[in-house]
Amino acid sequence: MHLKFVGILRSNIEYELLPFQFVVLTVWNIWCPKDWPRRLKNTSIILFIVILILNFIMCTEMLIYFILSIGTEQFKLTNLFFVSASITGVYKSLKIMKNRKIIRCFVRNYFNHQWIKLLDDEENEIHEKINTRIRHITVTYFISMISIILMKDLGPIAESGLAIQLPADGWYPYDIENSVLFGITYVHQVILGSFVICAHVGIDTLFVGLLLKLLGQINILKHRLQILGNSLDHKMISLNKFESFQTVQKHLILECIHHHKRIYRFGEDLNKIFQEMLLILVVSSLPNICINIYALSSNLKNINMDYIATFFSTTSAFIQFFIACWFGNEVSLNSVEVRNAVYAMDWNKLDTPTQKLLIVVMARSLKPIEFSIIKASYTAFNLLQQTSSS
Repeated sequence: MHLKFVGILRSNIEYELLPFQFVVLTVWNIWCPKDWPRRLKNTSIILFIVILILNFIMCTEMLIYFILSIGTEQFKLTNLFFVSASITGVYKSLKIMKNRKIIRCFVRNYFNHQWIKLLDDEENEIHEKINTRIRHITVTYFISMISIILMKDLGPIAESGLAIQLPADGWYPYDIENSVLFGITYVHQVILGSFVICAHVGIDTLFVGLLLKLLGQINILKHRLQILGNSLDHKMISLNKFESFQTVQKHLILECIHHHKRIYRFGEDLNKIFQEMLLILVVSSLPNICINIYALSSNLKNINMDYIATFFSTTSAFIQFFIACWFGNEVSLNSVEVRNAVYAMDWNKLDTPTQKLLIVVMARSLKPIEFSIIKASYTAFNLLQQTSSS
């Protein structure tokens, strides 16, 4: 059974492309392989619905408590962070569930054999560097997010001299002083908190991973353009009597043009798939960052496990916001640099018609690959900066 399960995962390209992300989403039933047996698919959907219902209950309990605690001593502004984080985690999970087929087709259409085929050691090195960056970002983000769970779940137990409290404050229609009900509620919050964290990590790093895969393709295209002269020399050696030099060089240039066009289409499709989720990320992250920074600055004299958990929550919110902006901007800058690779190549080996074809690549490079959410994030940061300065 185990070998059959592993075989199913290996037969799906998404698990080879971004293994950690899709395995995490599969464990929590947000994603499932296309060729899973119907029984497993139905079980996965049922489990996901159960988790969603339990998550909805927890979000409702936390939100009611937050509203009722306004104006009382129990009021904590940081509770709003956990409410919004839970709601956005559920929302992103639902969007991935809804767009499973679209995302699967997207991955299969672009990452086919021709697109991921590497031609030399330099391209292998580019590919390995991109995969290494994806791993480092994923591990860093996962550690920062899992720290929140550890602090919130184990914090109440670790603090000596205090009665054990629930990880999250909430309103409950029963007496949580009862040890059995308290234990059930505690486990309920731990499991669903883990689901929300894994949903955020899996989906956020899925977007960033695809961004970096796009960046890798841009760098591979730049490399192929720069060594086009050498590629022509190698082709000249293996020319047969049915091929001409003009035909070969035109074929190589057209491959680069099609590759470049495919890169831009990839960026557009990626933006369409993740645009709504990233908009929600921006809308929820900015207030949460402000709330957490205020909470940290106003409680400097009372550093406890809850304070440390708030610190990790702020760090995670910053990372969540930062990685989307940073790597989206990196893709935009590198997409413009493709024309520099055209300038750097040896034009003298090409005939005039082929040189004119390169103008197509240069003209397209004048317009960078842009993600609308990156513009929104930049605008939001500018607004905050102007507000603080005034």
